[in-house]
Amino acid sequence: MKINSLFSDKEIISKSISSFILKISGSLFGYLLLWLVTKNLGADAWGEYVMFLAVLNISSIFSRLGIDKLALKSVAASNENLGEAKFIYFSSVKILLIISVFFSVLLFYLSDLIAFNLLHNASMSSVIRLVAFILPFFSIICLNENTLRGLKMIKEFAFFQQTSKMLFSVLFFLLLYYQYELFDNILVIYSYLISLVLIFILSSIKVCKLLCKSNMVGSLNISYIFSQSIPMMLSSSILLLMTWADSLMIGSFIGEHEVGIYNVAVKLALLSSITITSVNSITAPKLSESFNNDNLVEFKRIISYSTKLISISTFPVLVMIFLFPTHMLSFFGSEFVLAKSSLLILAFSQAINAFSGSVGTILNMTGKQKVYGNILLVSLLINIVLNYLLIPIYGIDGAAIASASSLIFWNLYSVFYVYRHYGVLTLISFKNE
Repeated sequence: MKINSLFSDKEIISKSISSFILKISGSLFGYLLLWLVTKNLGADAWGEYVMFLAVLNISSIFSRLGIDKLALKSVAASNENLGEAKFIYFSSVKILLIISVFFSVLLFYLSDLIAFNLLHNASMSSVIRLVAFILPFFSIICLNENTLRGLKMIKEFAFFQQTSKMLFSVLFFLLLYYQYELFDNILVIYSYLISLVLIFILSSIKVCKLLCKSNMVGSLNISYIFSQSIPMMLSSSILLLMTWADSLMIGSFIGEHEVGIYNVAVKLALLSSITITSVNSITAPKLSESFNNDNLVEFKRIISYSTKLISISTFPVLVMIFLFPTHMLSFFGSEFVLAKSSLLILAFSQAINAFSGSVGTILNMTGKQKVYGNILLVSLLINIVLNYLLIPIYGIDGAAIASASSLIFWNLYSVFYVYRHYGVLTLISFKNE
């Protein structure tokens, strides 16, 4: 019997390419910024920038409390009713401003305490105060991005989330470095801060132009908002903490120089995962559709095809990393060759990530969000504990082992869970379906 495909192979390829182009442009500007900073200012400047990003992203967990994610869900559910979307947006702005300003002031006054007692680095105090300054702007940017996404303005969403931050950072860095001859290590942070202010203005104007012509419709229930937003915050914050835990702990145990060297290895290893999010964004609704319609044959086929696409697209990058790790690291400067072992460890974990398929998306799309959240929570604990034990002994290689171990556990346990509950093996297979 011929299957009426809910999901054509041409569709996943064409839509993934579109998403991939938007993502890759932001990534390329990010790597260009990395090269400019490491070549002109060195590992210390890049390490300080990474520490700034880590503090900013972790602080934003508390300054947003999941309000931006709830806005995405609510705006999307409004079915393009602009009056309702306008009410959701401006109500969210009011709440976010109160929360983010509160945490911004708190962060400013606790900057010395955090720098000395948590990060063991007095120079981080000034960096934390810069985070405090930009935190409200960053929170509203996240809301603007998710509002545009909820309104199905995908190109605008992709530009503000993925491309603009790195594009503008590169432009402002070039301007400040070459035109105004500013050579301080903190220059890259200033470039990023100016970019965020510009993005705040542009994204706010875009959202307001879309919404301001409509009359607001709706009522505000604060207790309901927080009852919905905080669980969303908890689930998304685990992934965010996993992303930045190793950098913060390297900075605390060793120093900013090592953070800069290690992060270059992380960036190179992540080259292999660029296509994963692009493919997952297309497969997610199709997995949900086939699963909820009890079409297990199509469900399995989507999983098999997406895993093959992810694996094949990441394979050339992984081969390059394993064959030429020294050459790739030295492109950013000879001091970064010290991260060779870290790069190989991280690349191995990315190979497991690719060959395991879209396990996280599968769990989310089949009503197993809590299970997935629990797996991520255990992975985060593994990451933090191993970082704490291994960084003092093995330095950045210890951080790489910790990060790789948590990623491998997350993927393989998810593969096992999906196979046990659905009878579907997500690992790559080239058997004919």
